[in-house]
Amino acid sequence: MRKINIIFIILGLVLAAFCFLATNNFIYASLVAVIFVIDYFLLMRKKFTHYFSLIQRVHTSYHFINSFVITLSVKESFEEAYQNGIRINNARLNAETEQLTEMPVVDRVKYLKDYFNLSIYQMFLNVISLYQDQGGNILTMSDNLMKECTRTERALSDTLSIGHKHLKEFITLWVMSIGILIFMRFSLSDFYLSMLKNTMFSTLLFVFFLICIVSINLFVIAFTDLTVKEATK
Repeated sequence: MRKINIIFIILGLVLAAFCFLATNNFIYASLVAVIFVIDYFLLMRKKFTHYFSLIQRVHTSYHFINSFVITLSVKESFEEAYQNGIRINNARLNAETEQLTEMPVVDRVKYLKDYFNLSIYQMFLNVISLYQDQGGNILTMSDNLMKECTRTERALSDTLSIGHKHLKEFITLWVMSIGILIFMRFSLSDFYLSMLKNTMFSTLLFVFFLICIVSINLFVIAFTDLTVKEATK
């Protein structure tokens, strides 16, 4: 998140600089910077925090569930299945599991439900509970679970790919829009500066940058909306 914070602070400053070039008004430029940064830290940052957390939890759960089920089918040991499942480079998961060393392995698996907070993980717990009660072939019992894990992972990858494509289109659109405005500012400088003497014109330019901020906000909401089912609490 630190990189995202820096990127959006820089983006706010860049928008403010473009606003100053377009309006020749330091107050308008300052307002654009302040509004954008406040908007980011109050609204957009929460969306990104949840977005990256969800992506990490989906990938981690996919690894954990697959490793757990496969190891359990071979070793028939919950402890070995659990240890193999948590063998992943994930600092937050490692921090969670370090606190559970004294708990029975099945309780550790159930405890991680709050960390993953995914409907797919609840489905996994249901399969494990059924396996404990009735025994049987864990691979057969978890067939639908494994298919759903794979489907969720692929759906997430497809959603991320589409999101990045739309991000490029969104950036291109606004770069072209602001680029045309700045081009007019310097190519028609005398006429443009005379237009800036009209308060209505400079105010409309300021509104243009406010619309840009609103559109960025709306895009972030859409971009971070992933089609992954989280657990209902």
